Amino acid sequence: MARLVILKDKGPYEIEAGEKKYYICMCGLSGNKPFCDGSHKKTKDEEEGKLYIYDQNGRVEVQV
Repeated sequence: MARLVILKDKGPYEIEAGEKKYYICMCGLSGNKPFCDGSHKKTKDEEEGKLYIYDQNGRVEVQV
């Protein structure tokens, strides 16, 4: 079954635990979920109000 989950954040959520910091993926692109691996950098030039799908070939804009 396929599922479309729309994520709008373009950066990670920072959690401090003592003296350590952890970054949680909020863009949905990380290959190391739930932790951020820097994949959110691909979303920097996304346009507001548009929907994109990412796959192994890159990004595709979806016409809605």
